[in-house]
Amino acid sequence: MTMIEKDAIDLIRKARPLDIYKNHSSGMTEAEFRAVCGAQNIWHSVDLGDVFIEGTRKNSAVLAREMKLMDCPDFRGKSVLDIGAFTGWFSFEAERRGAVSVTAVDYYSWVHNWPELLNWVREERAAGRVPNPYAPPSHLMDAETAPGRLVFDTTSEVLGSKVKPVVSRVEDFESEPFDIVLYLGVLYHCEDPFGSLKKVADLTKDHLIIETHGKHTPGCELMPLFEFFGGAQVNQDVTTWWAPNETGLKDMLLASGFSRVKITAGTDQLTADQLTRPQHYRIWAHAWK
Repeated sequence: MTMIEKDAIDLIRKARPLDIYKNHSSGMTEAEFRAVCGAQNIWHSVDLGDVFIEGTRKNSAVLAREMKLMDCPDFRGKSVLDIGAFTGWFSFEAERRGAVSVTAVDYYSWVHNWPELLNWVREERAAGRVPNPYAPPSHLMDAETAPGRLVFDTTSEVLGSKVKPVVSRVEDFESEPFDIVLYLGVLYHCEDPFGSLKKVADLTKDHLIIETHGKHTPGCELMPLFEFFGGAQVNQDVTTWWAPNETGLKDMLLASGFSRVKITAGTDQLTADQLTRPQHYRIWAHAWK
């Protein structure tokens, strides 16, 4: 573990007002955890109490920053829904911070066999084609065994977690509303963002936290905009369809059924020079019913 990683892990842990897994003994090493997960991608870092395993994309440094931008509410005694949970960092974070119940919902991240899917993506790109990871060959998807949920399931088992996983598209998920809903890194992947947000509003009893890809366009800050991408212009990913600006995101949230919206991190993350030209960035917002 590097000093940078240790500092980031310390920041994450010190920021928790409560951690039911603080003194948890995992009974396994990092090597043993990774062996169980095999070739499946450990997207988010995993905190097992006595062992911290760095994620490939959302490592401790990224998560320390995101947890600060997220401006976490008090989860104690709340019911929580995490939409697009993937390897489960935010699901387990809500539980460890005292949520009375947590439901983790995902579909595309869980039904894929990720090593095989990524090989297919590389082959398609090498052949000059633009792959759609949401619609790969059928043999790369399995909703029954949910191969992409292996890291989540392993973490849950080691922690003895009560987080409930549900394999479902958010559009198909039916439930009574939750006190707090997390909708992080999902909106821009939705073909119908307004319909998606209306569904999310129906699932939210009180408080929504949303994070999305966004687009800053100088001179248009007060106009409610959603930029549409018809190809793989953003990160070579054909499933990135949309990029709202902050006004566009606020207006759509209000139209979806929320009464109040607060941007907790937006263009304030950009430098003065970046603000002078179009920029892709991430928007974090809270919305209340």
